[in-house]
Amino acid sequence: MTIPIKTQLIATIGLATVLIGLVGGIAFFIQQALTSSVALTEAKNVAQQLASTIMFKAPDVPAPLVGRPAALQEFVAQQHLRSKRDLVVVDRNKAILADVSGEESYIGTHYTHDQGNEISQVIQDGIPRSFIEVSEDAPEGDKLVVVPLQTASGEVVGAVLLEYTSLLKAAENRVSWVLWLIGLSTAAGILAAGTSAFLLNRRFMKGLSSLTNGIQALARGEMASRIGDTSDDEFGQLATGFNGMAAEIENSRTQLADQKAYLEGIVETAAEGIAVIDAGDNITLANPAATEILGRRRDRIEGQPWRTVIDLFNEAGDRLAAGTSPIEMAIDTGRNHQDEVRLMRPDGSLLPVMASSSAFDSSRGGVVVTLSNISELRRAERAVSERADELATLNLELKRSFDATGRLVKLGELLQACVTFREAFAVVGSVMPDFFPDLSGSVHLTSASRNLVEEMAHWGPIHSSAAQFAPEDCWALRRGQEHVAGYGALTPSCSHIADIAGSGYVCVPLAAQGETLGILHLCRANASTDPGWLDQNRRILRGVADTIALALANLRLRETLRQQSIRDPHTGLFNRRYLEETSARELRRMQQSNQPFTAMMLDVDHFKQFNDTFGHEAGDLVLKRVASALLDHAGEADIASRYGGEEFAVVLPNLSLELGIERAESLRKAVKQLHLSHRGQTLGSVTVSIGIATSPSTPCSWTDIIRAADQALYRAKSEGRDRVVAAANEEG
Repeated sequence: MTIPIKTQLIATIGLATVLIGLVGGIAFFIQQALTSSVALTEAKNVAQQLASTIMFKAPDVPAPLVGRPAALQEFVAQQHLRSKRDLVVVDRNKAILADVSGEESYIGTHYTHDQGNEISQVIQDGIPRSFIEVSEDAPEGDKLVVVPLQTASGEVVGAVLLEYTSLLKAAENRVSWVLWLIGLSTAAGILAAGTSAFLLNRRFMKGLSSLTNGIQALARGEMASRIGDTSDDEFGQLATGFNGMAAEIENSRTQLADQKAYLEGIVETAAEGIAVIDAGDNITLANPAATEILGRRRDRIEGQPWRTVIDLFNEAGDRLAAGTSPIEMAIDTGRNHQDEVRLMRPDGSLLPVMASSSAFDSSRGGVVVTLSNISELRRAERAVSERADELATLNLELKRSFDATGRLVKLGELLQACVTFREAFAVVGSVMPDFFPDLSGSVHLTSASRNLVEEMAHWGPIHSSAAQFAPEDCWALRRGQEHVAGYGALTPSCSHIADIAGSGYVCVPLAAQGETLGILHLCRANASTDPGWLDQNRRILRGVADTIALALANLRLRETLRQQSIRDPHTGLFNRRYLEETSARELRRMQQSNQPFTAMMLDVDHFKQFNDTFGHEAGDLVLKRVASALLDHAGEADIASRYGGEEFAVVLPNLSLELGIERAESLRKAVKQLHLSHRGQTLGSVTVSIGIATSPSTPCSWTDIIRAADQALYRAKSEGRDRVVAAANEEG
C-alpha cells in the first residue's frame, strides 16, 4: 500500500523531532541518516512527479512526452535549467532518451554508471532506488535516485534518473548547526521542527494541490487552465513546465481544430460527392454533393448500410455482380479502385458517374467513396458524336453534291454539243442512271402542237409512265411545279402513271425561257423501305431538270433559227442556198458510191398571168399548193426547194433518170389536177413544166447538172409547156 506523500512527510519530521529529543547523544549519526533519508525522499518525490508528467498524455496530443523525443528533450533541458540538477531519462534497455543541456551527445547511448545495476532492478520491479554515479566527470560520485516510468496499465517503459547530491548537501548544511545547539535547545528544536513541518506541509500540499488540479483540468479538456504558482522552488518549476506543456497542447489542439475545419470545409464544398464508409459497411459521412447525386437527404444516407444507398449498375444497365463494384474491390483488396458505372437514383433513373474508392490506411478499416456526375460529359460526348455524324453526313452530301455538280456540268456540255433532239435524248437516257442509280425514269417532250406529250428517253427496270399522253394527264404540267405521288403522298397520281403498289413517283416540269417543254419523271420501287428517297435526290433532281430544260430550249431555238435560215418562209421548202450546199455534198457522196444523182427544175406555167389577173395573194396561194404537191411526191432522201420566183428544184439522190421521169410525170399530173380558189373565185387549172437531168458516167459538178436540168426546162416551155423534158446529154 502506497503511503501518501503528506503522511510520509509528517511522519518523517515527527520522527526526527522525537529522535532529537531522545537521542541527542547520537545526533551526528542520526543527522546523517535523517539528512540522507530526507534528501532521498524529496528526490524520489520530485522524480516521481517528473515521471508522472513525462508519462501523462493529454486527450488532444498524439502521445505523452516519452513518445515525443523533441518535446521530452526540451522538457529535460528546462528542468535542468531551473533546478541545476542532472536529469536523465532512459528506456527499458537503459538507452538514454533525454539528457541535460550540454550532454545531448549521450542520447541514444547506454547508461553504464550504475555499478549495482540499480536501473535494471527498478525497471524490473518498479521500486525506486538510489545509487552513487562514479564517472570521470564526478570522481567523488553523484547521488542519483531512480524512479520507474509506468504507463496507465502499470507497464514499466523506462526510468527517470534525478541527481539529489545538491539536496543532500543543502540538508547537511541546514542541520549541521543544530548539532551545536541540540543539547541546549531540544524544546526549540521540537518547536522549530513542528513549525517547519507545518510550513513545509502547507507549501508542499499547496504546490501539489495546484499541480494536481492543473493536471486534472487538462485531463478534462480545459486547455486554457494554468497553474498560478510563481515560486522559485520545485513546485514553481513544475508549474512553469506544466504551463508550457499545456500551452503547447492548446496550440496543437487549435491547429488541429483549424485543420479539421479546413478539411471539413473542403469536403462540404467539393463538387464531387464524397461518402465515408466505416469498417461496418455503414456510411458515416456524406457531403452535400453526394446527397444531390444520390438523390436522398443527408439523414437518409448517414448511418445506413452503403449497399442500400449506393446501387451500382454497368453501362448496359445490368446490376454489378457481387464483389465487382469499385467499393467492394477497395474494401476487399485495400487498394484504390475507379470505374465508370451507373447509379440508380430513388426515381429509378440511372445516372452515369465515375466512382472512385480509396481504402483507409489504418487498422480501423473503411473506404472513402468519391462520386463524380459525368452525365453532362456523356451528353457532351454524344453531342460531339452526333455533330461528327452530321458533319460526316454533310461531308458525304457535299461530296455527292460536288460529284453531281461535276456530272451536271458534263451533262450540260454534252447536251450543248448535241445538234438534234434525238442526240440530246440519247445522251439523257445514257447518263440518268449515274444520277439516279436506284430509280427508274423517263423524259417526255411536249409536241409543237401542245396537245401531246411523248416519251423521248427511258432508263431503269420499271416503265411507270405511258409513252404518250395529253398534257392535262400530268399534274406537274397542269400546276407548273413538281408533283409527288404514290407511297406516303396524299396527292393524286397523274393519269399517265401506271400505279405500282409501294412505289413513289415524282414529275418535274422541264421549263426554260418562259416555256414548259415537257417533264422529267422518276419512279422509286418499294418506296416504303426508303421514305426519304426524294429528299435525298431533290437537289440533284432540280439541277438535272434545269440542265435538260435549258438544253432542250437551246436546241429548239437553234432548230428554229436553222429552219429559218434554210427554209423559204412562203412555201416551207428549202431555200436555194441550202439546196446548193446540200446538193453538192450529196453529189460527191453518190459519185463516191457510184450511184445515180438526178435533179429536176420545175416552173409554174403562166404564173405572171395569175399575179396580174388575181393578185399577188392568189399567186402566193398557187406557189404554196404547188410546193405542197411537191412535198407529197418527194422521197425521204429528196431535197425540195424553191429556186427563185415561180421556179422550184428537186434533188433525187440515188434515183435513175427513168425513175426520175416517172416521178416528174406523176408530179405534173398532180399539179394539173389542183382546184384552186381564192376569196370565192376559181383560179382555174395550174400546169408546170419540168426539166430533168442525171449525172453522167464521167464526174461533173452540181452546177453542170442543174444547168442541164434548167436547159431541159426551157425546152419544155418552148415545146408547149405542161410537160417533162429530159436533158439531151443524159445517158440512158
